[in-house]
Amino acid sequence: MAVFQARRGLVDLIAAPPRLGRAVAAFPEIIAEARSPLVSPDYSGRPEHQAGKIVNLRRACAALDGLLLAPGVAFSFWRHVGRPTRARGYVEGRMLQGGSLSPAVGGGLCQLSTALYEAALQADLTILERHAHSRIVPGPNAARAGRDATVAWNYVDLRFVSPDRPLRLGAIVTDEALVVTLAATLPPPSR
Repeated sequence: MAVFQARRGLVDLIAAPPRLGRAVAAFPEIIAEARSPLVSPDYSGRPEHQAGKIVNLRRACAALDGLLLAPGVAFSFWRHVGRPTRARGYVEGRMLQGGSLSPAVGGGLCQLSTALYEAALQADLTILERHAHSRIVPGPNAARAGRDATVAWNYVDLRFVSPDRPLRLGAIVTDEALVVTLAATLPPPSR
């Protein structure tokens, strides 16, 4: 794992995707929405890991909500979320490692990367990097449908690009669900 992290770190040092700014213009047209429940009804693990996942999702969503996806500029999950550490407010949540679910700091962020991937597919964005889970995990059926996206700091990333128009990324955690949206400006009126 350290070799993969070092290799990705070196590649990103040379040609990292840029940090995206916040959208300031109005983006009233929702073109994609991915919603997933916070609590997995078939999760039989420790409740504190389920609660930890929600804390981690809130922390990561705060880093992503409102980003402007400029046309032709790559979005990178890890470039914007950053390393999930205790010092940055992340806690233990459930994570799939080595084919089994186990507690890890930052666990649960794959729910966010999967929702981002789903929204990117709905919006017909160009996927630059995406990795599937090594097995189907409890929760939404995205993995069964081949529409999941796992992430692992920093070498397993989710990257995509809007090929032709600016978009605003929305990422929030409600009382019941994780909601990721992509919004566009309205098309100009026809003359």
